[in-house]
Amino acid sequence: MTRKISHSSAVTGIATAVIGVFSIGSGCTPDPTNPYDDMVPIVDMGGLVVPDPPQGSFGWIHSNIFRPTCANSGCHNGFFEPDFRTVSSSWNTLVNQDVISNDAAFSFEHRVVPGNAAASLLLERLTVNIPNSSGMMPLEIDPGSDYDDRREEFIAAIEDWIDGGATDINGNAAPTSGTNLPPQVTGFGAFPVGDYENMYSLDEGEGVQPFLVQPGQVELILAISDDQTALDQLAPYEVAMAEIIDELSTSPGTTISAFPSPFVAGDFSGGESTYASHVVLDISAYAPGTDIYLQVRLGDGQLTTVVPDPENLSYITMLYRLRIAD
Repeated sequence: MTRKISHSSAVTGIATAVIGVFSIGSGCTPDPTNPYDDMVPIVDMGGLVVPDPPQGSFGWIHSNIFRPTCANSGCHNGFFEPDFRTVSSSWNTLVNQDVISNDAAFSFEHRVVPGNAAASLLLERLTVNIPNSSGMMPLEIDPGSDYDDRREEFIAAIEDWIDGGATDINGNAAPTSGTNLPPQVTGFGAFPVGDYENMYSLDEGEGVQPFLVQPGQVELILAISDDQTALDQLAPYEVAMAEIIDELSTSPGTTISAFPSPFVAGDFSGGESTYASHVVLDISAYAPGTDIYLQVRLGDGQLTTVVPDPENLSYITMLYRLRIAD
């Protein structure tokens, strides 16, 4: 099954992230004012169609649990950590991050400990009413959430995700220690160079299809983020391409740069991400009908992300493709 993402709420610019503390109070607070709400997006990503994230993956957990249930008004929507507004902010504020609230015995050090659900405060907050805290999470259930009906299923999925290494949206296992996390890529679109009103569509057919692009050059606009490093400081910060997937690791990369007019739109998790990076690829050497595999390479000086790589979920490889139109 595929999902067509609605972008009626897309806005131009990078949304202000208002990060607070993990709530231990008794209620939520009003939503912050977003200065970009009234601005019109310059890029229409309405044609982006992506598969449903595999059940139990972090994209699935964010799409089914964190975003509809926990990122509700005034709570984990940027006011309090964890920040569940986007798939990247959720992962970045959960994995290996120090706790602020705790139980009476101070049993927990981190919200999510990769590979150890029992040592993760997140699971405790969802299953135990810790004394002198705000109560068992979630405090409120939005009308659109099915959390009450699927609570046991959702908690089991979160436990399995943590015990399985707390993988990111692309299926990469989290670092086992340290608060620095690797860069994330959560979506991209393919466009004729400089034409941001006519994103290429995915080719027709069963399963995950590539973007069907014209020969010559193609411009990719990407949703990339890092928890501690500015995008222009990432190295590598590039996209490689190859006709044969096994040749991606040795293919030269083309440097990514900042997109001059960032915008917020749908991503591969079914949520939204900020698109603030772009790159122009010369595909003139490839014959019509050719499938081109892509690989995004990102580094923050300590950790490197390569998407896709052999550790990724299998469908991720299929997402990162272009097909030259006949």
